[in-house]
Amino acid sequence: MAVRRYLPLVLVVIGVLYTFRGFRGCPTGGVKVAPVALGAEPVQEELEKPEAVTIERDGKTFHIQKTHHYRVVGEVLSASTYSLAFTNEFFDVDIGLAWGDHVPSLKEKYTFDQDHRWLFWRSDSPVSEADRLDVTTHVGNQHIIPAEGHSAIDRAVRWARKGDLVAIEGYLVTILDSAWQPLAHSSTSREDTGGGACEIVWVDTFQNGNTIWR
Repeated sequence: MAVRRYLPLVLVVIGVLYTFRGFRGCPTGGVKVAPVALGAEPVQEELEKPEAVTIERDGKTFHIQKTHHYRVVGEVLSASTYSLAFTNEFFDVDIGLAWGDHVPSLKEKYTFDQDHRWLFWRSDSPVSEADRLDVTTHVGNQHIIPAEGHSAIDRAVRWARKGDLVAIEGYLVTILDSAWQPLAHSSTSREDTGGGACEIVWVDTFQNGNTIWR
């Protein structure tokens, strides 16, 4: 009886915690610029020498090693903020993107959704190998790490919603522990699938529509 009596209250508390952690208020401090325009492929340039940033999370030391400069412009297919389950010390926001010059046709052919830190696509019609390669190379799941100290970017990425046109710029990174042992690597290919195929992005600049945060 006691469980039934307090269950609604527990659910309300969980909902409030989720809202405040995942939502974090409307982003402020953005600058108005020309709107995001689709069409470009992601740009990735390997750094001559990886750059490391040392940060603290919950009393633990980690090193974020920047390996490639990265910029992607796309339409948000799905955006998820993980607040209670599947969280991570660094990225609890995932943004699924489609990019290139034929995003509308991709959305017509396939259905996209996120679950358990993965981005999935499916089709009601048979998919050829050429079609499979096309969707693989024009869709990706971005694990977002807002640049340290940039609370406005942190709020802005959490504001992203399906259908938004966004531009993400920063670095693909490797996350290492205090002893410099790798914990997670970003994908550096747009053709891979499955585990390890997501981009882990240290975000220095985030644009949504005609507003940019740096």
